[in-house]
Amino acid sequence: MQLLVIKLNSIQAIPEYALLGKNQAEDRFTPSSWQKISSLTRGRRVLLVIPNNDVMLSTLTIPSTNKKQLLRAVPFALEDSLAEDLENLHFAIHKQSNSDKTNVAVINHQRLGMYTALLREHKITPYYVLPQLLAQHYQKDSWSVLKKETPQSDASERVVHAINSDKQTLEDKVIALNKSENDISVRTGVFSGFNSHKNLLNLFLVEHFESHPTQHIYTNLEQTEFSDELKECEFKQLDANLINYKSATEGLALNLLTGYIQKGGATSSINWKAWRPAMLIGGLLATTWIAILGLQNNQLKQQRKQIDSAINNVFLESFPSSRVVDAPQQMKSKLAALQQQTGKTSDSVIPLIADIAPLLKKHKDITLNELRYQDGELLLKLNTPNLSRLNAFKKEAKESAGLNVKVKDSSTTANKVEANVIISPLSSNGKQQAMENKA
Repeated sequence: MQLLVIKLNSIQAIPEYALLGKNQAEDRFTPSSWQKISSLTRGRRVLLVIPNNDVMLSTLTIPSTNKKQLLRAVPFALEDSLAEDLENLHFAIHKQSNSDKTNVAVINHQRLGMYTALLREHKITPYYVLPQLLAQHYQKDSWSVLKKETPQSDASERVVHAINSDKQTLEDKVIALNKSENDISVRTGVFSGFNSHKNLLNLFLVEHFESHPTQHIYTNLEQTEFSDELKECEFKQLDANLINYKSATEGLALNLLTGYIQKGGATSSINWKAWRPAMLIGGLLATTWIAILGLQNNQLKQQRKQIDSAINNVFLESFPSSRVVDAPQQMKSKLAALQQQTGKTSDSVIPLIADIAPLLKKHKDITLNELRYQDGELLLKLNTPNLSRLNAFKKEAKESAGLNVKVKDSSTTANKVEANVIISPLSSNGKQQAMENKA
């Protein structure tokens, strides 16, 4: 993939560009005119990198893998840490594979629109938009710590703009310019990092180092500027105006343009009124399903609590002086101790309950209504969704727990099967076979 990287330090700044590709691993940013940059777009995808202060990066732990659910959940999960109303913000998300971690980039919707409009004004269509932090140097087990090196021409342009601006006093503008010159950008991961004022840098670095230590630090600062706690790291010199192809493309999955719709553009001219009935019905159906799933989940939790409570009561009745931690496992341990002392197996309900309890917890759609013990057998009254689930329960009880399951009688209705089940231990050979299967 051939990339044209455009860097803007502000909306008014002189643009800088770099050309990257698989055969061009790195390039130096060059200040230029929009006309020149526009002529370089042919055959290349445009990556626009914007100031870090315009974007908030965050990582959340949300178990869902459904992107629509994530887009609904993320704004409310971050609401307390945001300074603006949710409707004014655009959220780009990236779900890490095989992980509950969700990476989020947040930007003011209007601000992002100003950047894209600026490029369209010069006949440039951006394919990716990232904060500058996610385009700077990155490799595994390392950080990059960069102080911005603003070209002289860009600095002059910003000072002229500060003088001509009537929105703020010159003093306020100068303060803002000085602040930006002391900003340090720290990239700590593929999608993570932060901005810091130079005076607070070591405070944040040391705090992050304690929880996420690193081996290497790439920087354009002097090593003497870092705290002693970081001196054990290997420091390598880095040029802030160089951009690396691999480092820049690592963060593209958190593209700020993902899901972005330009307000007031062609996409917003759709007649949504015609779709309102369908959207209303869809919303009602989604709400209904969420309510049903929530109710079912609550019922399953209650059933599990009932099973746990019954098992705990049996354990406490059998061993009054014990403290319950994991009743089934404790029952097995107590029984093993008794067997070792007596040299034989006692006729007790404890081993049967200890063996059957994990299966009842595992098969959450099977409900235990009644439990009795008689003549070495455990009598259960169960509700299952269908006969196949009951057969699967019987098979797993035999193969993994060494139990013999007999269905005494059952009755079937439209949506469930009620069955009276007798649980008894298998013969010693059958028990041994079940232990081997479990191993």
